[in-house]
Amino acid sequence: MPEDLAAAASRAQLGMQSPRVMVETHAGSGLPGTTVVGLPETAVREARDRVKSAIRNSGFKYPEGRVVINLAPADLAKQGARFDLAMAVSVLAATNQLDTTRLNEFEFLGELSLAGSLRPVSGTLCAAIQSRAQRNWFVVPYENAAEAHLLDDCSVLPCRTLTEVVRTVADPEHHPGLTVLPPPAIDPPPGLFGTIVGQQAAKRAIQIGAAGAHHLLMIGPPGTGKTLLARAMPELVPRLEAEVALEIASIYSAAGLVRGDYFRIPFRDPHHSASAPAIVGGGRTPTPGEASLAHGGVLFLDEMPHFAPAVLNLLREPLESRVATIARTAYRAAFPARFQLVGAMNPCPSGRVCDQTTCRCTSAQIQAYQNRIPGPLIDRVDLQFWVPALSADQLTALPVPESITGLVEAVEQARRRQTARQSHLNADLPGIEARRKAPLTQTAHKLLTTAVEGFSLSARSYHKVIKVAWTIADLEPSDVIREVHVAEALSFRAVDWENRLGVG
Repeated sequence: MPEDLAAAASRAQLGMQSPRVMVETHAGSGLPGTTVVGLPETAVREARDRVKSAIRNSGFKYPEGRVVINLAPADLAKQGARFDLAMAVSVLAATNQLDTTRLNEFEFLGELSLAGSLRPVSGTLCAAIQSRAQRNWFVVPYENAAEAHLLDDCSVLPCRTLTEVVRTVADPEHHPGLTVLPPPAIDPPPGLFGTIVGQQAAKRAIQIGAAGAHHLLMIGPPGTGKTLLARAMPELVPRLEAEVALEIASIYSAAGLVRGDYFRIPFRDPHHSASAPAIVGGGRTPTPGEASLAHGGVLFLDEMPHFAPAVLNLLREPLESRVATIARTAYRAAFPARFQLVGAMNPCPSGRVCDQTTCRCTSAQIQAYQNRIPGPLIDRVDLQFWVPALSADQLTALPVPESITGLVEAVEQARRRQTARQSHLNADLPGIEARRKAPLTQTAHKLLTTAVEGFSLSARSYHKVIKVAWTIADLEPSDVIREVHVAEALSFRAVDWENRLGVG
């Protein structure tokens, strides 16, 4: 390579993918000026001024002549300030101000300040995962080091300034950041479940949902504990395996977010005004939405009828495929979206349909309110149950915290039974496979047949009842699904809303 030409490797961000980008610099003669080519967007084009100031303020010289910086491949759109560091390194290499002996062993990611310090960028973990395959040294801003270092077999070199990067390229083995990485903060468990007063049936439904990763819908008047039940649900779920935790951390990295506790299941509760791209992903650049940020955890939709029906309809495909696929003119991206949907709603606009003395909603208003949740989405919810108002005695009694150790152990054992039996949880079991393999007793099968005829269950609902009943059997534990298990599973399906909610 000519003396005035050099290249440094970096990584772009396209959804969960981080394709390799070579930043080539030619420092030639001619009128002073810097040109950035290779399909750069505004933030990338502006990098020429940041890089020039960072180089000069770090004690190096910026070339006086014509500088051309090419980002290859040229047909890949380049976005953000993530290429700043690689640009600066390639300029310094092209002007012989940096040791290039081992430059091809490095990849660089980071934004530069005018003073030459490094600033964090999004997608660092996604880039580190793909950089690992190249077995290169991966230089990142110090603020991104904790997430990148989740990969044990990736050689992460965190740096704070451009000057430190130059020293690191010359001698990477003695970089102190390899041993001085702060551990991620761990959020203490909130301990909510044991403080919930009453609502034994709802607590049972939450436990069943946690054991089999089943979707839930809570229906009840305001102030009965629906939100508290949803927020307490992660306390019953075992901590994540390392592989799943890494996958979730990658999704958060792509969104520019950092998790506090990588091994606790995510819990997302977007506001009901959230747009379609905010829920399922998308935007000008492919960014994961709440459905993907809840991957491996809970997506809680409080006041569910207040979400736009069009937004709720978009959840139907991810609920089935476990993937949120975003197709736009400029790109196509897929984000993992294996989440557990938990919804909460009032029975009517005023929330008092259960009390005819205080509710003033008409039947038409109630029906219109409930119809805001699409029927096909309701059909995909495994457990639909009533959360009634507390009695005066329950409200006025002094709360006595309950131990949930037994519940947590039962959930963990049930999950182990399911993964040992079929390698995944019951909620992820295909419907036809559940029907074929479920060990139903003769009386349980008879009761299920009667329910199908009496409630006009769809094929999906029929399979979901089987899977919920199987989870109930796993919690017991029982090797067969008995009549009592099917009966309890059926009790958690509010198929006929008018009869269940007292409307009519």
